[in-house]
Amino acid sequence: MGEFEPIIVTIEIGSSKIAGVAGKMKDGTMQIIAYAEDQTHDCVKRGVVYNIEKTTLCIKNVVSRLETTMKHKVSRIYVGLGGQSLHSEFRLVQSNLQTPTCINQAHIDAVTAESREVLRDDYQLVESFPQDFIVDSNVTSDPVGIVGTNLEGRFLNVIANSKLINNITTCFDNTDIDIIGFKVSAHELAKNVLTETEKRSGCALIDFGAGTTTVVVFKNNIVRLVSTIPLGFNNIIQDLCSLQIEYSEAKELLMKYGDAVPGDNPSEDDESEGDYVTTDGRNFEIAKIQFIIEARLTEILANVRTQISRSDYSENLLGGIVLTGGGANLKNLERAVMRNTNIDKVRVARKLVEPIIKNSTLTNLSLDKCTTNTVVSLLLSGTDNCVSGEIGDPDMFVRQQTDNDISTKKANATSVQKEEDAALATLEGYKGKLRELIVQIQDTTEDVTEHKANKHVRNDAKELINESNSLLGAEYEQATRTLMGKDKYKQSLREAESLIVKRDDEIKKLEDTVRQAEKETGIITRLTAWIDDLLTEKD
Repeated sequence: MGEFEPIIVTIEIGSSKIAGVAGKMKDGTMQIIAYAEDQTHDCVKRGVVYNIEKTTLCIKNVVSRLETTMKHKVSRIYVGLGGQSLHSEFRLVQSNLQTPTCINQAHIDAVTAESREVLRDDYQLVESFPQDFIVDSNVTSDPVGIVGTNLEGRFLNVIANSKLINNITTCFDNTDIDIIGFKVSAHELAKNVLTETEKRSGCALIDFGAGTTTVVVFKNNIVRLVSTIPLGFNNIIQDLCSLQIEYSEAKELLMKYGDAVPGDNPSEDDESEGDYVTTDGRNFEIAKIQFIIEARLTEILANVRTQISRSDYSENLLGGIVLTGGGANLKNLERAVMRNTNIDKVRVARKLVEPIIKNSTLTNLSLDKCTTNTVVSLLLSGTDNCVSGEIGDPDMFVRQQTDNDISTKKANATSVQKEEDAALATLEGYKGKLRELIVQIQDTTEDVTEHKANKHVRNDAKELINESNSLLGAEYEQATRTLMGKDKYKQSLREAESLIVKRDDEIKKLEDTVRQAEKETGIITRLTAWIDDLLTEKD
């Protein structure tokens, strides 16, 4: 089996289709070598997997077509997360440094680690975007080196429902394909359809999908909002179905007569006049059809306006609004967005900003109709090889040896993964103990401060100091050695190191407090004894 350049494979699970694309980076250009898609009307709703069996079948169909085109076996894959499974929430983390302190990276890491803790039991973190930091009253994007007593960090966390992620993972487990990682589809899309000027000066990206509409707001090159509205162009099609017509006919109606601002500046080829005859012979005024389309679109745009306002940057979007997604092809959509948002700078991103893509003639991929921007953006974000070798019919003995090698590697990988899982569980357990210990040390410091003369309180504090220093032993060291050097565990290891730094800082404060209490108590004790002796002599 000859060597080949790393091939990246990504999949986007959407409400109307599952799309997959494969490509390889060469000389700074992504060369797309395969594309495939399969319809998902009855198994994915608003970007959420509801029917695992049917979704698995769709994924298998897409992967099979990719493999046939590129002649390679897909073994791993990147998956884009979007739709109603995603939510974003703001987190404010405060750290009181007690005394004026020069902020270093450990302080930032500790605040960042705390911000990544998801407060909802049924959700997990997908991505976190630091907004800014406040040292005392000074707002900055980089607080390292600034002296202050209070440090605050503001973060935008994108979280996903754990059950829904498990559904996606189960689908890929059923195909024997490993997920390298999940990507926030809307963020990867925004990075590739917005210009640097738009991201810096302030811009809102609106991705009009089939089941959902996603809003991403950028300002100063920072993601300020990621919001999913559970309304999409499928809702318009369903409204048209209320005319007692089939879904497919309703979809054709939307494509043929859809107009975001019907009746505005009519042209000679305007088809808003007259009647439409359904497949079963009934007549409807075209104006009525357009009214239904406009009514639902107005509702979607009202929600878009609300979400942009929620970002607190609606008055500072100098870059305006950028539209993309399949729904962005609707006639006069730019004008409708202007009217509903009161933002007069609107453009449609029909293709990616940078010309860094070369499309193979073997694919049926269109790069200029808004519909494939997301899956191609996901492809551009990938780095790891996703294929295991060429598809062919090698000699029987070679094939047997290859199968044996694969089985051995798979068994070794399973063993290593179990070891890593156990080490990660151990690390997470110690992180929990460290957090509890830090709180206990802080409480003890307060007790010693309030009861300086109480010898029992001081002795308890000394015992706690000894216990704290001996908390991390051989088991912890073994766990960290197992996880060290692996990218997917870097964050957990950094969080543990930050907690250790925090623990050591709190221990030092407690030691200083105990010494000061003993010093003050010793002076008082000696003074009291001297007074007693003096009174005894007088007697």
